[in-house]
Amino acid sequence: MTADAAPELSVVIVSYCCRDLLRDCLTSLEDNRADVDMEVEVIDNASADGTIEAAQAAGWVRSTLLAENIGFAKANNIGLARARANAILVLNPDTIVPPHGLRRCLDELWADPEVGVLTARLVDPEGRLDRRCKRGFPTLWSSLCYFTGLDRVFRGRRSQRYTVGWLPDTEAGDVESVSGAFMLMRRDALHQVGGFDEQFFMYAEDIDLSLRFIERGWRVRYWPGVVVVHVGAGSHVDGKRPPMANAAYFRTMAPFIAKHRPGWRGRVQAAFVGVASELLLATSHVVGGLRGDPPGSRAAATTADDDATALQSTAKTPGR
Repeated sequence: MTADAAPELSVVIVSYCCRDLLRDCLTSLEDNRADVDMEVEVIDNASADGTIEAAQAAGWVRSTLLAENIGFAKANNIGLARARANAILVLNPDTIVPPHGLRRCLDELWADPEVGVLTARLVDPEGRLDRRCKRGFPTLWSSLCYFTGLDRVFRGRRSQRYTVGWLPDTEAGDVESVSGAFMLMRRDALHQVGGFDEQFFMYAEDIDLSLRFIERGWRVRYWPGVVVVHVGAGSHVDGKRPPMANAAYFRTMAPFIAKHRPGWRGRVQAAFVGVASELLLATSHVVGGLRGDPPGSRAAATTADDDATALQSTAKTPGR
């Protein structure tokens, strides 16, 4: 590739205090450079643990250190605006892509001109499925079933809509949403729908973007032909998370429902979810106090994917 020629793939990674994870992720991407012409852009949300130095150590990676933590969506949008390739991959820094994995995903994307978004099968380090990699619209009932585990008891589509439980993990299929941990998109389709909506605190950016692809007539595809390790997926294997993480989810769902379910019913649902999120948040503070967690500690302030992907979710600007 010449200096001015556009590559086949642009990879955008938003990082936050994840030096070792980012280093491993970039190593896996370097292995994929053998059969994919790519550019990689790391946007770092003001980390202070050597994360930006890890990115700079890879001479083939472009990196930007932001002056402040502006959050996952806004930082990603900076990278998306700089991307030059016809395919753009939004990738979490706590992922490991297998050799030739990107080549196979790109071939699958190019094979069907109707697919605007494609994701791989995401698993935790023990090989268990990250159930967020294939999702449906998070209705109140399906979300409740997911968080309580009832979706494993009630097998109907209404109960399993959020996790698309009727689609086997090893079978490809169209879904309503994929995870922002691995989101491969056509550039022309992305330009039609726009980037991530920066109003959401966490959890909803990828769902919202996926739905906007569908609204524009593009298909969103789950394809298990490539298995990507997502280190932070462990807390989502069984749908069990700390109360504050659940509260953050429902706090995000209030404006999300208001946006995607217009009308009085949507407003009522959004109000209900907003109240539920504050109750969950208050419960998490009480639980943290009983445990003796100091304010601001990781135990007291886990608001994201619990483990390593807290580097993404805690990157959200507080109070948004």
